[in-house]
Amino acid sequence: MKYIPTFETVKGSFQITSVKGELRVSASYDEFINFMKLVLTGVYVDEDWYLEKYPDVAEALRDRQFSSAKHHFIENGYFEGRFPCEPVIDEAWYLKRYPDVAESVRRGEFASGLRHFVEDGYREGRLPFGY
Repeated sequence: MKYIPTFETVKGSFQITSVKGELRVSASYDEFINFMKLVLTGVYVDEDWYLEKYPDVAEALRDRQFSSAKHHFIENGYFEGRFPCEPVIDEAWYLKRYPDVAESVRRGEFASGLRHFVEDGYREGRLPFGY
């Protein structure tokens, strides 16, 4: 990530109300999507990798449906479950954090934690590394 919108900018994407002294945030689905697109502007997209990995996007760029791989990722790719760049995980951390994955790797169901993350883990909401 090379850029992240300010908190004030993000806050402006939502309706904030006070209910019994507690702040509540609400947004329509469209507002939520627009918020996600705002956040996605800060995500690094490896243009060359993305276009090689997703030839349909390369074709869409040639047809001028999008101005760049990043443009596609922000408008569609993220919401379709595409990766913005080649996935990287902390293999040791991932296998320790997810013992079921470690067992699957041990049984040969996946060649590695990375393979699991790419095929299933990302979609399942698993983290690739600790923070």
